[in-house]
Amino acid sequence: MKGGEVFIVALVVLLSSCKQSNSNAEPWSKEALEVRANQHIDSSQWDKEMYQQDLDVYAQFNEVLNSYPLNKSPFPVAKYDYAVSSLPFTIESEKGNFKGVRIGEVVNENSEDVKVRLTLMVLTKDQNATENTVVESRNYPYLTAQGIITCYENTFDWVFSASPEDYAHLLVNMKLFDLRFGETIIIYPQENNAFYYDQIKDSPNNYDDFEMFKKKVLEQLK
Repeated sequence: MKGGEVFIVALVVLLSSCKQSNSNAEPWSKEALEVRANQHIDSSQWDKEMYQQDLDVYAQFNEVLNSYPLNKSPFPVAKYDYAVSSLPFTIESEKGNFKGVRIGEVVNENSEDVKVRLTLMVLTKDQNATENTVVESRNYPYLTAQGIITCYENTFDWVFSASPEDYAHLLVNMKLFDLRFGETIIIYPQENNAFYYDQIKDSPNNYDDFEMFKKKVLEQLK
């Protein structure tokens, strides 16, 4: 997989999402979610222009999109206003480097602020470790993302979903994390493709900048 291609696809996905008001700022009732679910199966409600854009993107980048843990195929959805975010990062430490990604949603149309819903990082001594992510806005009001973190110790496939009621789950190589108990996940590769892990009740949302968050995380390492 070529990193440049993955970056382009992620950028296309982000740009093709609607970037107006983030309706997840409003509470969603079960009844409202049911209405939304019914809109998705009503073809008269579909955003056909956006669907055609997705078909075009898939035709051009299908090899890359098929390389993720879940095949990312085009599908029609009802119109929506929602923008999402994927921010990769690297943290250097004495124990090695952390290769990671932050997944979130844009707060509203008048701000570039992002509410982070997941921070995932893998400790590795591999200087050439790679991180590839696709974050999906099409499941609005649910936030979904998936990716692959590859290092010489192991390959970590992951899939993430978050609901507007603040329930969120992450699967990493079939280990399930309920993110109500901590939105920051740290993976420690072990021999024989095993891994240990941490789940921290902290988030970049609690700090003025990401550097402060990184410093705090390093203080909590095993």
